[in-house]
Amino acid sequence: MGVDPSASVDDIRQAYILLARREHPDLHNETEASRSAAEEKMRGINAAWAVLGDADERSAYDRDRLRRLRPSTTVRPPGNTPGEPGFTNQPDPNWVPYDDSVDHSEFDERFDRPITSGGLPSWLAVAPMMSLISGLVAVIVGGLIGADAAVDVGVAALVASSVLFLTAPLVALGRSRRGDRLG
Repeated sequence: MGVDPSASVDDIRQAYILLARREHPDLHNETEASRSAAEEKMRGINAAWAVLGDADERSAYDRDRLRRLRPSTTVRPPGNTPGEPGFTNQPDPNWVPYDDSVDHSEFDERFDRPITSGGLPSWLAVAPMMSLISGLVAVIVGGLIGADAAVDVGVAALVASSVLFLTAPLVALGRSRRGDRLG
């Protein structure tokens, strides 16, 4: 998709949207061949987004990519490169086979970070549950000791937690949609 390997999920999403808008088969239906080519490109774009847009899939992809990027230590001596004069097609005497039993990965699990941008403010991620717990505690304690004011506060906290539980996904969706718009 043409993004940097360290790109955020928002950058990847924007690149996906740009590519999808440019390469969508509905825009390339002049001939059957151009539509087929556009459908093939779109399948590739969608496959890339399926991997890079999912935190777990991208993490696995990044680990695999870094494993494949191991540096090559094989250098052919002069005259032993195909097409050069004196090419003998003999193996390089300094060549050492790659040992698959050892992990040569440059990937460090300690630095594996989530690629999602976190759609909720941290207070909204915690507030619904905290309000629910405090409401339940206030209702139970107020009911046990006969304090009507505590029960009223607990009921208000339970209502607030219901509102927050319903609001949190809407906020996350709104932030996600705002990130999708490129204008």
